[in-house]
Amino acid sequence: MRDNADKYVRVLHRMFYIASQSNSSIWLSLCLYNLTVDPYSDSAIINSANGQALELQKQTCNDILSVREKEILQLIEQGMMSKEIASTLSISINTVNRHRQNILEKLHVGNSIEACRIAKGLKFI
Repeated sequence: MRDNADKYVRVLHRMFYIASQSNSSIWLSLCLYNLTVDPYSDSAIINSANGQALELQKQTCNDILSVREKEILQLIEQGMMSKEIASTLSISINTVNRHRQNILEKLHVGNSIEACRIAKGLKFI
């Protein structure tokens, strides 16, 4: 989430669902948000009914970005511009820019710096 200074901050998000007695449909859902201190703390999904934890690992979100998008993101992280990336990968600058746009959309970020930060947290780069 973004804070008052328009900076991204890590948030612990928890959801609780309360089913109705008569037909087991959801009667109420409760969202709890807590700011976390460690930007690279581990994430998990917890089943509130049985307490079972599912650790989120690289494998569970590995298909968010294509191999080429990860490759381009690594080159962005190294400080390369689109023209340099195009030359290095022997592709057009338009293709590089389209991959960059797809990366931003898939990671729900507004710029390449945030994309690199998120990708590091997900261990893509």
